[in-house]
Amino acid sequence: MVLNSKAIRRAAIAASAVSMLVLAGCSSDNGSSDTSTTTAAAGGSTSSEGRGPITIVEGQDALNEALENIITDWNAAHPDEKVTLKPLAKEANAQVDDITQRMQAKSAEYDLIGVDVVNTAQFAANGWLKPLEGDLKIDESGLLPSTVASGTYNGKLYAAPKNTNAAFLYYRKDLVEKAPTTLAELKENCPKAVEAGIDCYIGQFKNYEGLTVNTTEITNAFGGPWVGPDGITPAIDDKTKEGVQFIVDSFADKTIPQSALTYSEGESQSSFGDGKALFMRSWSGFSMDGEKTSVAGKYGYTVLPGVDGPGASTLGGYNVGISAFSDAPLTARDFLEFMQTKKSQTYFTAVGGAPVLAAVYDDPAVLAQFPYFATLKEALATAQPRPVTPYYTQVSKSISDNTYAAIRGEKTVEQALADTKAGIETAGN
Repeated sequence: MVLNSKAIRRAAIAASAVSMLVLAGCSSDNGSSDTSTTTAAAGGSTSSEGRGPITIVEGQDALNEALENIITDWNAAHPDEKVTLKPLAKEANAQVDDITQRMQAKSAEYDLIGVDVVNTAQFAANGWLKPLEGDLKIDESGLLPSTVASGTYNGKLYAAPKNTNAAFLYYRKDLVEKAPTTLAELKENCPKAVEAGIDCYIGQFKNYEGLTVNTTEITNAFGGPWVGPDGITPAIDDKTKEGVQFIVDSFADKTIPQSALTYSEGESQSSFGDGKALFMRSWSGFSMDGEKTSVAGKYGYTVLPGVDGPGASTLGGYNVGISAFSDAPLTARDFLEFMQTKKSQTYFTAVGGAPVLAAVYDDPAVLAQFPYFATLKEALATAQPRPVTPYYTQVSKSISDNTYAAIRGEKTVEQALADTKAGIETAGN
């Protein structure tokens, strides 16, 4: 039999516990026994049922450093319940495939599973995550409400928020007098872009996940849904159509340039950073990264514009859930709360991440170092999830494929939405 790394560590601790039991038996002069040590020797757990060393998995990215710091602090205080980080692949699909294989095999190898906010519903619906209730309930009182909502499925919290994110509207403050608060005001400023010889508005309109993010932000501004409360039934309505039509019309009237059809985050930020656009929608991190570009000192940022006032960003970030097959769920639960303390959450600020604990955004020292956190807190207060569905991958692809076709004139908006509806209806088949 091949033992995974967690099993080997538990075996080592169990062996150590056996040695301790023998030594205790030899040295004891009162005839009593240590029941916790007996449990450890018999069951391979260090103290009691549901506790022991655990493994957390998440995809490789720049925020791993923050999690590593949290784990170091935890391990120093919990030598018998150490946490080990297993980084997964960088690619989201590869991460999901790896976890899916373990869950389908009912493997106890992974105790804590880092999941993109969009995958929480899928993992919960498949029974792969334990609901955080009863003995596993965590304190949610200090967390940003939108992040708690991202870990909730069918009214139950299945994953603890770890880090989050929201998008801003970046604008050239040397070219516009006032940041627009509505999409109509944004368009009114486009003649200034023409005068300056640059594009008006850019975002991420390449046919990939980013297009779903950009599209749902605009349809949310119009009040248009994609799926119903059950996450399965299509809920596309006239408001959804208004939002998609706005995108199509904005390409037609050159508010958005055709070049944006090739833009993911990197291309759009490079274009704005090179001074080639008046407005850009992008994640909060560019607030700092932009200071390394040619528009340093010339741009400002604000929350995304909406229809009648400020709009709402799509919520980004990661949650962490307890595997349904973990044999140390109590340790896993305690680590989730440890991960959400102010010290732990502050680690994310240093690596460009956005904490889920509200208190970090009110810390004068944090605001002095990262002034954009005041705007980020405002954006997170109204941030909306992407369609909450157990079939997110299929639903997202249907939205992006059909919106992309409508923008390119390959389908009418009506046909694109009809095809998206069909895609949602068949997702999961």
